[in-house]
Amino acid sequence: MEINETQTLKKSITFGDWIPKKVVQDFFNYGDTKMSTFSVDYNIRTSKVGKRIFYKHKDIVRLIDENIQENNH
Repeated sequence: MEINETQTLKKSITFGDWIPKKVVQDFFNYGDTKMSTFSVDYNIRTSKVGKRIFYKHKDIVRLIDENIQENNH
C-alpha cells in the first residue's frame, strides 16, 4: 500500500484502529448498496454502535495489499 493512501485513511477521524463507514465509503467511492455487503465480500471486521458502523483499519490495508497489481511493461 502506498504511504499516501494510508495517510488519507489515517488523517480521517479514527477511533484507535477503527474507521467510520462514511470514510471508507468515500475512500473507495462506493454507494450504499456496495457498502451493505462490503465487510462480507472482503472479510473486513466491523463494529456497530447504535446506527454507526466502523471498519477495522488493518483489514482495509490488508484488502488493498492483497490486490496489488504488477505493471507488465
